[in-house]
Amino acid sequence: MPNDVSSVAVGKPKVGGAVFIAPLGSTLPTDATTVLDAAFKCLGYISEDGVVVTEERDSETIPAWGGDTVATVQTSYTETFAFTPIEVNPVVAAAEYGDDNVEVTSGKMTVKHNSKELPEKILVIETVPNSKTVDRFMVPRAKLTEKGDLTMADSEPMGRECTFTALPDDSGNTAYEYMTITGLAPSE
Repeated sequence: MPNDVSSVAVGKPKVGGAVFIAPLGSTLPTDATTVLDAAFKCLGYISEDGVVVTEERDSETIPAWGGDTVATVQTSYTETFAFTPIEVNPVVAAAEYGDDNVEVTSGKMTVKHNSKELPEKILVIETVPNSKTVDRFMVPRAKLTEKGDLTMADSEPMGRECTFTALPDDSGNTAYEYMTITGLAPSE
């Protein structure tokens, strides 16, 4: 396949929102373009750092008598999705503190901070990497496992980096990446 400048990709967010969250049991998307189930709520603007996807594989070597490495075995695999929501809204608050800890009334929101374990959610991240591609990551079992510090300063947006760990689904997959690429044809 020859070089193709139109295939170069950047992590541009989808216009209108790029990071969505829904409760477990919601209808999962199975492609890059079908409209998301109404249960998915947009987290709003994400910081300019975008979304960082990290896959980590740890392995161990097996030496033979004499010192030669004769095999390696994978000892763990972890995939995480990290981003910083920068809007103050009920969707972000519920993602960070749990639905039961957020109360919204007319013009008011109360967020309870406590040690209650957060429930798993479904996470969807949508990007438009170039003019011919739509890319959708779907994490069927995402758990918020880390929150960054909240800095309140007039020089930066109020937001905490949220790291979601992708847990394996019934098929053993931690995430699905669906792409629609104009002009893509199967290899012969």
